Amino acid sequence: MSERRIGWGPLLLVIALAFSLRSLSVVQYEARHPLAQRPAIDEASYDSWAREIAGGELLGAEIFFQEPLYPYALGGVYALAGDEPAEQRRAARWVQAGLGALAAGVAAALSTRLFGTRAGWIAGLLVALHRPSIWFCALLLKENLFVLVLAALALGIVATRAKALDPARWFGLGCLAAIGALLRGNLLVLLPTLAVWPSGRALAQRRWKVRVLGDSLAFVLGAALLLTPVALRNHHVGGRFVLSTSGAGTNFYGGNNLDNPYGLAKEFDWVRGIPEHEAGDWRREASRRAGRELDATESSDFWMRATLDSILSAPLAHARILWNKLRLTLGSYEVPDNHFLEWDARYLPVLAWPLPGFALVGALGIAGLLSLVLLRARIGSFVDVGGAMELALVLVLYVGTVVLTVTSERIRLPIVPLLAPFAALLVLPWSGSGSRLSSLCWRLGLLGMAAGLVLTPVIPASEGAEDLDERDHNLAVALVEAGDLDEAATVVDGLLERRGDSARVKLLAADFSYRLARRSLDALPARARVPVEAGERIERALRLLEGVVKRGNAQERYRAHVLGGAIRQYLGHWSLAEAEYRAARAFDGEDRDLRRRLAVVTAELAMKSSAPEERTRRFEEALALVDALLAESEESELRELRSRFAAALETK
Repeated sequence: MSERRIGWGPLLLVIALAFSLRSLSVVQYEARHPLAQRPAIDEASYDSWAREIAGGELLGAEIFFQEPLYPYALGGVYALAGDEPAEQRRAARWVQAGLGALAAGVAAALSTRLFGTRAGWIAGLLVALHRPSIWFCALLLKENLFVLVLAALALGIVATRAKALDPARWFGLGCLAAIGALLRGNLLVLLPTLAVWPSGRALAQRRWKVRVLGDSLAFVLGAALLLTPVALRNHHVGGRFVLSTSGAGTNFYGGNNLDNPYGLAKEFDWVRGIPEHEAGDWRREASRRAGRELDATESSDFWMRATLDSILSAPLAHARILWNKLRLTLGSYEVPDNHFLEWDARYLPVLAWPLPGFALVGALGIAGLLSLVLLRARIGSFVDVGGAMELALVLVLYVGTVVLTVTSERIRLPIVPLLAPFAALLVLPWSGSGSRLSSLCWRLGLLGMAAGLVLTPVIPASEGAEDLDERDHNLAVALVEAGDLDEAATVVDGLLERRGDSARVKLLAADFSYRLARRSLDALPARARVPVEAGERIERALRLLEGVVKRGNAQERYRAHVLGGAIRQYLGHWSLAEAEYRAARAFDGEDRDLRRRLAVVTAELAMKSSAPEERTRRFEEALALVDALLAESEESELRELRSRFAAALETK
């Protein structure tokens, strides 16, 4: 089949439409969304990491736990955008709007190459108008870059069919695949398959020659060119050669756990859902279970083995989990992870428009793929069947990596540009054998089957309400931490009314109540009488924390002890604060802020002690805590603390 390319005119129109809609989403997000300048969870992690990179902290100190390429790319944008955080984020969102528009253009080009110009128009428009994609470019998340990379990789693979031997292009594809692996670790699993792709294609076409190995070698060299520096960097800072991250085992465990029947992004009892703590929490729990201290890669291996052992012990239960994940990955429900489309849509009027979601793209795309496989003779000669089957294989392989790990709307977003060409194929007129009526009936039948798979609910309807409340919780946490207590009040009250039995909500309400009390108390003149209302709020916060300690899981109890210690410390109840902080250290003895607080409280108790030996012991303990912190990072506040503690210790 002759090589086909989409014209520049149609391509630019698709890209312009996609960019216009994504730009509108960015404008509305920044103008209306309460979290636009308060990044939370993964966004907060990428934002702070990118800020460090923009400030010159390029190497880092530990083996990567999260894929590193997106924060480095984000850091590059931040460095060019200036020093103001709001301007940096705005620049990043506009860049991401452009990347999303280019992904629509790649989908159009891919569909044109396989199925012709009309198919290119349809696929490009489907991606340009795709509702979740329009929304997602406003979020500071790695999928905004990965969607384009995966689509370009698929287009590059299909394009290599035009030339029997093409080492230069396969070298470029190796580089592109490595970029993808540094954005999403599950693509790392596909690198060996992609490396043997030229040989597999040649064997299928019965034209295999030894020279085909040159294409595979070129791919491997391209991938190694980008992955080797990351592995060397990981070895330099952590003593282990790790190609990208040390999070493979934890990710595999998280999505294949008997306590997680749908394979969703789940916050386990021993893991705080905050990226800066995740690696340490997973490692400490693995060390506790293993009975010895494990490093980052040993921790990953531990969770990988634990998952495999669980699969061997309960294969049918794990098969159901895999099936649930497959149905969710191909289903219409936009499974939340950090963000939830229907919650965010409250703030973006563009998302109220009748735009196509995965229900349409998924149903048409799956039906089109089935028609290619089952009705090839009816479709006609206008289809590049070989290229279409290779695109289908890329799609299936990527979906397989999702199903093997954790699924969510953001993880399945990259399949939209790969499904769109098959959606276009289904609605095109066919010129092959069989009557038009017969072909129409076949297509409608396949569409009905695909729609049944896509539209049938997988998880209970009550999960949707919980997902909305989870986003309200995240918003309330961000508002409370930012000190916007008046704005947070309505959200906190609503959560207490709906989810008052939840330990997470009790923690939030306790923090909110304490901060309200502090706002009143900090505004009082010295020695003024404590208002009754402030005292009641502190008592309420402590009562709520007692409930969390009694009924919460490990990481919730930890948070309750830390907050309880902070409240006691603020009130000057030093012995009670010390007890809370020591209880918290049983969960995370490495937390810097917790160790600093314990050092301050221990020194206060030393100064109040009348027994010389007790006084000396406590001051020495406080100094040891501060010295350990200083050994990790020099900070002026810590040096001042040390000087004060040392001077007090020398005082007779």
